[in-house]
Amino acid sequence: MIRIRIPRNFPDILPPAPPYIPPTEPEDEDDSESTTALIGFRTACDSYGISREYPCGKPSITPNSHNSIYEVSDSPYLSSLTTNPTNNFEPFRNASTFRLMDWFYRPSITKSIAEVNALVKDVILAPDFNPEDLIGFDAAKENSRMDKYRTRSSDGPTPFSYNNGWLKGSVDIQLPCDGFRFSSEAEAPSFKVEFHYRKLTEVIRSALAEPRTENFHTFPFKTYWQPSPDDPEERVYSEIYTGDFWNAEYEKLQGIPHSGHLSDLEIFIIGLLIWSDSTSLAQFGNAELWPIYLYIGNQSKYERAKPNSLSSHHLAYLPKVVSSRNIPLVTDDYDAA
Repeated sequence: MIRIRIPRNFPDILPPAPPYIPPTEPEDEDDSESTTALIGFRTACDSYGISREYPCGKPSITPNSHNSIYEVSDSPYLSSLTTNPTNNFEPFRNASTFRLMDWFYRPSITKSIAEVNALVKDVILAPDFNPEDLIGFDAAKENSRMDKYRTRSSDGPTPFSYNNGWLKGSVDIQLPCDGFRFSSEAEAPSFKVEFHYRKLTEVIRSALAEPRTENFHTFPFKTYWQPSPDDPEERVYSEIYTGDFWNAEYEKLQGIPHSGHLSDLEIFIIGLLIWSDSTSLAQFGNAELWPIYLYIGNQSKYERAKPNSLSSHHLAYLPKVVSSRNIPLVTDDYDAA
């Protein structure tokens, strides 16, 4: 007789909220030392035995302090429909038209069984879908409405602005030339490559103007874990802003005296994570592009890694330069020689 033992179920426990930090008491204006000395602050351990140490003092804000289960899970069964008196589906007139056109714009060579299921689940069965909204519907008119909705609406700039600070530039690439010697690289034949880019400061400002910025960590800290009061604590490295380098640079920044009309504002570090990889522009053919995009290191990696967080900020688009022996890349003077 074979005895089967069913394993014990693992409980799904949500992580504890960030440690509570009491509000900072107002400083005494006559105490000059309180404005220059950096006094560290240590929080109590949470239910996991995790505590935080802020080397530069108590932070004025703790991101994620009011997070709910919706911040750690994107299950459609947990989300609830919220009503808003304004039209959140511009440029379309209602949610029904928006959902239908959104399904139409999805990239697909042919509408497969999965696409039909998506039409039913994401459009027809959506709680805000109303068939009466589609009376007199014309896909060509809705397409034209989308094309015209580019730069500005009645309420101001729109998220579909096609410009958004993009500039056009060029760079000269020096090319190899077999059989010739040059005293410097500048004398070699060159090839001009044009590309589109945005100013780095404008990208940073745009990223910090988004609503998700409220979850950015502007106060670095060090994390420690102590399983029990009798065990020694261990350092925990989980995010960029919990590392030694970020904390050290932040301490240097806070130690610099600041003056002027903006001296009362808090100063913090913005971490830039720049990436680039080749991207195909079409499912057929060999059209490719090298986009350069960045992430903000102050954002938690658990939120930054989710595609629906829209955490990637495009910085530049570089064309892929392909050399061909059938196309001469040198001037006529070198060819004649």
